[in-house]
Amino acid sequence: MPETDELIIHKIIQGDTGSFGRLVDRYQHQIYNLALRMSGHREDARDITQETFIKAFNSLSAFRFEAVFKTWLYRIASNSCLDYMRRRNRDSTRRIERPPEEARDPLKLVPAGGPGPEERVLKRESREAVKKALESLPDLYRLPLVMHHYQGLSYREISTVLAIPEKTVATRLYRAKKMLKDCLTGGDNGELYAGEKKTGRPSGWRMHAL
Repeated sequence: MPETDELIIHKIIQGDTGSFGRLVDRYQHQIYNLALRMSGHREDARDITQETFIKAFNSLSAFRFEAVFKTWLYRIASNSCLDYMRRRNRDSTRRIERPPEEARDPLKLVPAGGPGPEERVLKRESREAVKKALESLPDLYRLPLVMHHYQGLSYREISTVLAIPEKTVATRLYRAKKMLKDCLTGGDNGELYAGEKKTGRPSGWRMHAL
């Protein structure tokens, strides 16, 4: 039976820093996928993922065991993503890469096309339109939308990660979906508006190539 996150954390705090690699193995792909959908850059997603785990390692001594490690880690990751987006907004000329095919699942808002070539073309164009609309969402709405629809986090988990009430999570998801729909259907002219210590690296672990 696999060890719980909390047991692994106890071992790390007691000096077994190599065990941190087990937490990296357990969560790196989830964090990387979040970072990729927020940044649109594979290289930047890797940097954000690395930064997230380094921050988590350096903060483990302050981890409160009544918390859930997964949501605690997602909070660090979401803050790292938002910090990245703020830095990127200061360099708006940077090209956004297309995520790999397996990362492009536009919230299942586009119905599956038929087997014919025309249907495949229409489906591909629809997917690209949804992807572009998703990238246009303000971070305030895109982050919970990605967490819920791509990462499978519940309203309660998102509430904990973002430190906002569950009702606010529901409101932001509703507005995000509405903005996506308006953008795709030309509502509001297709425009999206926003609402409202010493550091170190644990030894004995490294991130796998992502």
